[in-house]
Amino acid sequence: MPDYPGKYRLVMLVPPEDEKYRAFMRQMAEKHPGRGGPRQAGELLGGLVEKAARRLLLQSVPLQDERILTWEQRLKNGREGRLYRELDGVWRIDHESYCLFEIKFTYPERMENGAGIAQLRKSQEILEAQPGVRYVLLRLVYISAEKYEVMPDEETAEQLPALQPDDAYTDTGVIWLHPDQIEKAAGELGLELPENWREPEAREGEVYDPEREAWRSFASTEKEEEEGGAMVEALKRAMQQNKK
Repeated sequence: MPDYPGKYRLVMLVPPEDEKYRAFMRQMAEKHPGRGGPRQAGELLGGLVEKAARRLLLQSVPLQDERILTWEQRLKNGREGRLYRELDGVWRIDHESYCLFEIKFTYPERMENGAGIAQLRKSQEILEAQPGVRYVLLRLVYISAEKYEVMPDEETAEQLPALQPDDAYTDTGVIWLHPDQIEKAAGELGLELPENWREPEAREGEVYDPEREAWRSFASTEKEEEEGGAMVEALKRAMQQNKK
């Protein structure tokens, strides 16, 4: 076995269409054929909002297609294995610098506590193990009509600054997107958000996962299809049940 230094080895970024990544996902589908049962409504709504937010970010920075972080490391069974981690957005600033984006549509208290920062820091740790990478900037992207004080570290009590998407110098910060912007971007993408998607009840309850059949198809090597309309219908049904 090669003697690689460090915990993370052969680190790279690949697109979602990467054959090895798709093979990995097929393997996961075969191991978990029951995936696609009831899911949190907020999780499905978050997927729609994420697509709209990514479109808005693209208006300011050239997000790259390669946003699947992959690396090799020793697994629990003692063998070497390749793992994958999906990133919401990746901006290659220059040959030695990256900016990673984590998009969150969540509650005020979670934003104040820096929801998503742990995922970003873990991805930063892995990506910095890639030879030639010296700087990895971190961006929390929050969807909210109001801006809050974001202090993820209780020890330092340091508030994260609000930044523009194209800030290429600040280590860590928050990008605030207004719900009106999300609605406009969703419309441009042909995504229909639920009527009261901004309200807390839109994120409550469980819904049937419309990607269930896609997951099964993926396991049989057929191409996975994204059904934004099905996601919306599932959310609407969940919200109607919550009102009863």
